[in-house]
Amino acid sequence: MLRKLLGSPPARLLTKGGMLAAGYAGRFASVCRTKALFPASDCICHWSVEVKYPENVTFGKRVIIGPHSTIGASAEVFLGDHVRLSKRVLIETAGLDFSKDPPFAHIAKPIRIERGVWLGAGSMVLGGVTIGENSVIGAGAVVRKNVPPLSLVTGENCRVRPLEKNRG
Repeated sequence: MLRKLLGSPPARLLTKGGMLAAGYAGRFASVCRTKALFPASDCICHWSVEVKYPENVTFGKRVIIGPHSTIGASAEVFLGDHVRLSKRVLIETAGLDFSKDPPFAHIAKPIRIERGVWLGAGSMVLGGVTIGENSVIGAGAVVRKNVPPLSLVTGENCRVRPLEKNRG
């Protein structure tokens, strides 16, 4: 009986309307949060993004940050024009200084992500790294070293190889 009622056209219409309204509310929340954190930017930042020290983050044009991503900006973070961060991307400038005896001191190194870079879902970029223009960081990759322009980075061990033009 309940299944028949919920499967009726009016119930389905109400459900679809509610889902549509929720989608618009989420988009509105994302726009409001982005403008509150970064008023001078045309960045699109999902409402679930965590930003530590937003005053240390600089955006180029048309940057998109996907859901559940984190930007830890104890030091400067620069995201160039047309940078895309998929969901659950972690950009973290802070770490520990293991060169001295415990307790280990906190250190922070800047991160620079150049124009046109795409960071795949679940990827991580650690402090002191520059990622060159138009590079692609694959899902789950951990970037600990600089990446040259037009590179493809895959895996936890950060395998770097040039992007092929005209794969034809």
